[in-house]
Amino acid sequence: MNTADIWTKSLFPGLMDYVIMAVYLVAMFIIAINIQRKYQDQNPVYRFYTWGLFAKVASVIIFCLIYTLYYEGHDTTNYYRSSEAMVNLLFQKPLNYFSLLLGNLSPENRMAFDSSTGFPWYLSDYQSFTTVRLTSIFTLLGFKNYFTASILVAWFAYTGIWKLYLVFTDLFKGAYKELAIAVLFFPSILFWGSGIIKDTYTLMAAGWFVYGFYNLFIKKRIKAGYIISVILSVYLMISIKPYIFVALLPGAFLWVSFERIKNIGNVFLRVSIGPAIIVLFLLISRLFIISFSDRLGEYATLEGIIEKAVITQDDLTRAHAYGENYFDIGELDGTLTNFISKAPQAVFAGLFRPFIWEGDNVLILISGVENMAIMLFFVFVLLRAGPYRFLRIISRSPSLAFSLLFALIFAFAVGISTANFGALVRLRIPLLPFLGMVLFVVNFYCKRLKRVGQA
Repeated sequence: MNTADIWTKSLFPGLMDYVIMAVYLVAMFIIAINIQRKYQDQNPVYRFYTWGLFAKVASVIIFCLIYTLYYEGHDTTNYYRSSEAMVNLLFQKPLNYFSLLLGNLSPENRMAFDSSTGFPWYLSDYQSFTTVRLTSIFTLLGFKNYFTASILVAWFAYTGIWKLYLVFTDLFKGAYKELAIAVLFFPSILFWGSGIIKDTYTLMAAGWFVYGFYNLFIKKRIKAGYIISVILSVYLMISIKPYIFVALLPGAFLWVSFERIKNIGNVFLRVSIGPAIIVLFLLISRLFIISFSDRLGEYATLEGIIEKAVITQDDLTRAHAYGENYFDIGELDGTLTNFISKAPQAVFAGLFRPFIWEGDNVLILISGVENMAIMLFFVFVLLRAGPYRFLRIISRSPSLAFSLLFALIFAFAVGISTANFGALVRLRIPLLPFLGMVLFVVNFYCKRLKRVGQA
């Protein structure tokens, strides 16, 4: 048995771990069933609450099995092992632990680790170590077992994806079954948004951000809970993957501007001052990005984004961890013209690749099947609605316009900065619920129009 095999096998639960895991699972589903019973009568979407959680938990168990038995370790196990060192530090030097938990990666705190605590990875990478910091809480609650900690992370992350589902179903009440498929039961979202990896936390944060933003700025409900959800979700996105925040913010403010324009009753005023409102809100979003420039780093400016894309693409092209699953959208030379010229290939890759025949392992193959289904459904909806009606439905709904814009921006971001399918299938998951929502809602409207004889 090689060292890697021993290292990953030690992650499996022992007898007591199974007992603890069972207690958590029973408690988790008792709470879920009570939440469903409490709210289902007033909101039918809650009929999917427990089923969504069940799918999440089942997915994270499969995720853990694959990364222990098949891959024998990866980022997820490294994050977990690093969080174990953090928990060990808590019991030996609690002040250093809490200082690290709050993001203070000072030399003094780094030197606090020794052979008795273990030495964590990612101490020189603030974004990756944020995942370690957060995971340490669940590792502590899971009594230092990888599977139990992963289940608790998935339960925590489910709150964000459920909040996103609540927003979508509040906007399009009649389509809650279709939206459940797009948000709660989409395979890639379940698999890549459940384990101990960056994407789980950032997808959750994106859901909480949309939920808080929607209630504060669209529904105009000024409550502390919504403000806190926006602040904490922005902190998480900026601390782990700043580009998600950069992609979300302009679309979110365009959403607000479209809502304000839509509410102007006078057609002349709507046409004449509408562009000024859009420009105003885009400037506000730009000011927000500038105000976070210290934390956003290279993502605060267009030049920095282009430079980051060039570096990231080059690094991922050379990475051996993803095998030979590379794709090429053409060379990036760092100029704005070249950057923009790659948009069609990058967006297409972000939305629909890898294809079935482009992978050399099971996960890429499954992703290829899923992408084929997405592309066929996209073509089906476009043909069913027709290009004109498709765009008309989108343009008349600020929330659909926001969701499609975010999906396209994000597809471009991951498509242009990612050079292999192993990374692409994981990095693209934040766009999937938004793209799925747009397609299912447009299809829902087309079906409804056909039923009333207006198709």
